[in-house]
This record gives sequence, C-alpha cells and structure tokens, in this order.
Amino acid sequence: MASHDVELVPGTEVMSETGKAKKALIPHPSNDPQDPLNWSTPYKLMVMASQWLFTWISVTGALSIAPMFPLLGQEFHLTNNQLSMLTGITVITLGFANFIIVPLSNIFGRRAVSLVFSVLIMLTCIWEALATSHKSLLAARALNGLVCATSESIPVQMIADVFFLHERGLWTGVYFTGYFLGAFLGPVMSGSIAGHHGWKSFFWLETGLSAFAIFLIALTFPETKYHRNNGNKTVASPHAGNVEAGIDGGQAEKVPTQTQGGLDSETSSLSPPVGHGRPSMQQFMPFQKADSRWKMFVIRDIWTPIKVFFNPTIFWAGLMLAGPADLVLFFNMSESVIFAAPPYLFTPSQVGYTNFAFVVGALIGLATAGPFSDWVAARATRKNNNIREAEMRLPALWPYMIVTILSLILGGYGYQHQWAWGHIIVWGYGLAGLSVTTVPTIAIAYAIDCYKPISGEIMVVATVCKNFIGFSYSYWIFDLAHTAKDGWITVAMVIFACAVGPALFAIPLYYGLGKKIRKWTKNSDLHRMEDLI
Repeated sequence: MASHDVELVPGTEVMSETGKAKKALIPHPSNDPQDPLNWSTPYKLMVMASQWLFTWISVTGALSIAPMFPLLGQEFHLTNNQLSMLTGITVITLGFANFIIVPLSNIFGRRAVSLVFSVLIMLTCIWEALATSHKSLLAARALNGLVCATSESIPVQMIADVFFLHERGLWTGVYFTGYFLGAFLGPVMSGSIAGHHGWKSFFWLETGLSAFAIFLIALTFPETKYHRNNGNKTVASPHAGNVEAGIDGGQAEKVPTQTQGGLDSETSSLSPPVGHGRPSMQQFMPFQKADSRWKMFVIRDIWTPIKVFFNPTIFWAGLMLAGPADLVLFFNMSESVIFAAPPYLFTPSQVGYTNFAFVVGALIGLATAGPFSDWVAARATRKNNNIREAEMRLPALWPYMIVTILSLILGGYGYQHQWAWGHIIVWGYGLAGLSVTTVPTIAIAYAIDCYKPISGEIMVVATVCKNFIGFSYSYWIFDLAHTAKDGWITVAMVIFACAVGPALFAIPLYYGLGKKIRKWTKNSDLHRMEDLI
C-alpha cells in the first residue's frame, strides 16, 4: 500500500487493516491531571450526563407547547398563526442567541454561563406560568428561547473540551439523542398535564425541573474550558511516512505558559496522565476569572460563524439539519390544528400522545444511522486501499432521504384527505422521527470530519439555518394550507423542496467536489481555531 503518496488533507485518514484509523491524541493533552482531556472516564461521563439532562430539561420547556394550543387559543382568543408564533418566536431566539452565548462561555467559562442561564430559564418558566395575556406569554416565550439556547451550544463546546477528536462523533450523537428526546417527549408531558390540570401546570412543572437543573449543574458540572499550549505537534502516521497530522499552533502558542495545574506542558517530560485525572476544587467554583483575551473571543466568536456560513460544505450540512428538523417542527405546529378538529376531536392529552411516534422513529434512527454509515464508509475504505475520505459516508444518506420523502408525501396527503389517525401518526410522524435522527447526524458528522476543530461553530451555523427556516413556518403554513387548491399537500411540497433539495448537492460532493473544497481550505485558519481556546 503506497499511502505515503496520498495527500492527507483534513478529512482524509489512513486506516489500519482492521478498518480503524491510526489516531493520535488530538488535541494533545497537557501533563496536568486537571486538564479535562486527562479526566478519568467517570468524570467525563458525569459532565456528559449533566449536560445531557440539562439539554433535555431546556428543550422540553421550549419546544413542547403545541398540544396546549386549543387551551391557549380559547383563553387568549388566538388564531392559528398567533398560536404557532408562540413556538416560532422561541425557535428564532434559540438560534440567534448562540452568537451571544458562545463568546460568553469562552470568556467566563462553561460552568458560569450554564449556572446563570439555568436560573434565567427557571425565571422565564415562572413568567410563562403567570402570564395573563397573549403579549405577556409571547414575551416570556421569546426570553425562554433566548436562555434555553445554551442547550444548542454549551454541550457541543463541552464535548470539544473533554473528548479527543476521534471520540467526538459518538458523543455528539448522544447529545442529539437528548435534544430530540426532549423535543419529542415534551409534548407528551405538556398535553397530558394540560389536559388534566390546565396549561399553567405544565409551566410550573418546567419551573421545578429548571430548579433541579440548577442544582444538577452546581454539583456535577465542573469547568471544562482549559487553555493548554502545545506548540507545533507533528504526529507520524504508520504507513504514511512523515506526514504532518498535527496543527501549527502559531506564534502565540509557541510561548510556554503556566497551565491551571501549575505544570508547563511545553517543558515537562512527563507523559500526559490520560484517563487518570480529575477536576480540582477550583474548577467546581461557581465563577472563574474572566479570560484576559475577551476582546479576541468577542470578535472571533461572532465573526467565525459568519465566515464559516459561506463555506459550502458547512452551509450544506446546516441545510441538511434544517430540512428534517423543520419537518418535525411542521408536524409539531400542526398537530393540534389537525387532531383537535373533526373528524378526530382529540383532547390535549391525546394530541400529546401522538408524539410517541416521533420517539419510536428517533430510536430506530439512532440505532441504525451510526452503524450503517460506518459500514458504508468502511466498505468504501477497503476498496480505496484503506484510505478513508470524509465523503465515503455520504451514500448512507440516501435510504434515510427516501424515508424523509415518504414522511412528507404521506403526512401531507393524510392531512389533506383526513386519513385514519393511525396512518398519519405512523407514516408521517414516525418516519419524520426516523429522518431527524439520521440525516442530520450523517451530514453534521461529515462536516465535522472536514473541519474538526470548529465543531461548535458548525453547530451554530446549522442551528441558525434550522431555526431561521423553522421560524418562517409560523407565518405561512396555515395560510397556504387554507388558500391553496391542494391544501396541506401544497404545504408538504414546499417543505419537500427545503428538505430534499439540499440533499442533491451530496452527489457532486461525493464525486470529487467535496475533496476539492477540502484541498482549497486545507491551510485555512479554521483548522487552528481550537488552539486559541
């Protein structure tokens, strides 16, 4: 095998005969046992579980009020568009708040931002429960989305802080599981509670869960932001000659500095204690000293998502997340309008229970997407003399895109022709749940394979795409359904274009364009971004 002739641009890896990548520990950990990369597995699992639950609690409150639409409409005399805006306003603030949260977390730390925003989440839940007018509830929903946006940025940053590059795909998938289970199980909770105890009771439940989240973060989430100085690292890959797999840290990173644990990672000859470290008491303090480079973080963290937005690979991945996620949002916004009306006449509890179909589909997707895409990529790698290209996972998209198409067509047709509720729920909702945990996972994993150091920024771009498009649904889906000749079928076809259209770009990406883009950007400072944290 002449792998030394292969240009190892970012996203290209040399694999062993068993199909496993020859991976170095990137980022290179320091010699400090308090470095999050060196923490033992139980501590890493603790912070992952903490953020997983925090994400689940945040999302259940932010994206779960659709089954309560009949009750809210009756109390405040609202139209369908006004009701959908209660979700839409939360969706749009969820997306754009990350432009504030990301620099704050880089300046003050993940723990401090999580603690402060968990308190704010609880306060907005109290406001929602006490709202006595449509305007008051709408304002509370907007602020709730703003503060719940930590669920779309802090966990991804934490994963980058604690896990090595080759581990992040798995844990990003675990994070997506918590996020979407919150979005799917939340409506089940809200419908059942509102149907039996009134809509205010759901927000009081969320107040209690948010209070629990405060204690959860305080006790189990130490600070994971850590600045290490590794200088220039060159990792020789077997069978690949002297190939640079490391990252040039730049002039600023060549100056030895003191780490948090007091050890100079440039000069110490000790091996990093990977897997044997633990957080210090200082890392459990509520607040850390603000980073002296705060001006740089403000500029970088606002400018970088704008910059990477124009990278075609990352923008495409954002659209691939937006399509299936906003398909689920479409069904979420419309479920009460469809099922609370004749011929179904569902109660809020029954409307909420329809969301179990999303859960079943999502779990099937989570169980199959990773192994299937890995098998597709491994098979292509063996045919390519054990050289893995990032694009080799893209063919795994097509079965799941067929599922997305079926969900749209059958769901829209069932809405329009008032099929038996079981068919709509199984073929529309169930397949949408399967789509949303598979297509985005594969597309985002591809983008991260190409630009691993900026996984957080990739998620910011993807979230903005998803939430901006989803917010627009509040304005037109009901009007179009009532004015178009084919009603809900027309709505489904517009969403079809948003969800399926971007998938066609996977074809040129797979057949050479993807690697050309990676070659064009191989010297971009995006590949050195993580060194600045």
